Amino acid sequence: MKRKHALVIGGTGVLTDVSLWLADNGYVVSVIGRNKSKHENMRAKSQYPGLINSLMVDYRDHALLENLVTNAIDSYGPITLVISWTPSLGSLELINRIVCEKSQSWKLFQVMGSRRYFEENKLEVPYGCHHRRIYLGFIREGNQSRWLMNNEIAGGVIKSVEEDHSESIIGVSIHMKNVQIIRGIR
Repeated sequence: MKRKHALVIGGTGVLTDVSLWLADNGYVVSVIGRNKSKHENMRAKSQYPGLINSLMVDYRDHALLENLVTNAIDSYGPITLVISWTPSLGSLELINRIVCEKSQSWKLFQVMGSRRYFEENKLEVPYGCHHRRIYLGFIREGNQSRWLMNNEIAGGVIKSVEEDHSESIIGVSIHMKNVQIIRGIR
């Protein structure tokens, strides 16, 4: 029997802790990132480096991206969870198409900056994909605010995946309403 298979786009940077958490929870994690040393550092931090499948590619290189994701599915089974930190809708739609060909039902958690909350999301979501949106807000400290740090983003993404809301925001935003706010940042 094959393990659960997840794909993390941008999983060697801001989402490193998300990639590691998925491996800790028994997933084979195919991780898209461009930098070899970041892939190596992430694997070195993992308790389960054998569950980390490094896909070294710039997500804008669609031919190589398609080849690597297809090979990952052939090797580790259908992808049931995609966590994406990419502004490239074309790359994400390509991945969605590839995943959809092999998976009947799967979840996509699309991590986006807070300004994207006000933009129409033009992502074409295929049948069988349960699309979730995670927006990044900010942190208030006294009378000031600041952007989220990587560990706060990763912790919020993990909590969003665990709670499985259709929309959530990590931190706070003064403009967003009717969105699940993730306050329990790890």
